[in-house]
Amino acid sequence: MPVIDEKHPALSGDPNQLWKDELSNSRILLYELNKAIHALTKKEIRQYTINTGQDVQTVTRHDLPSLLEQRKKLLKDIKELEIELGIGEPQGAAYQVTPVW
Repeated sequence: MPVIDEKHPALSGDPNQLWKDELSNSRILLYELNKAIHALTKKEIRQYTINTGQDVQTVTRHDLPSLLEQRKKLLKDIKELEIELGIGEPQGAAYQVTPVW
């Protein structure tokens, strides 16, 4: 008896759907982080609520270093997901072109 049921609904369809969903979720989170960072850099705003649709988090100016670090990691993760899905290229990618003469 197989451990994984190959007829399970989660296994049907696009085998990359999990990674596509992860990429979409990461982009939403990046958008919300960027909004929070932008808002907290303004003098009149001291507190901001990030709402990703799955989570709600209130951050303050003291959280800016952490938000910037999260943003940096998220950008790296998004780039890796795009490369794995074939919609992005590795940084510093080199190509060799060989003419067919």
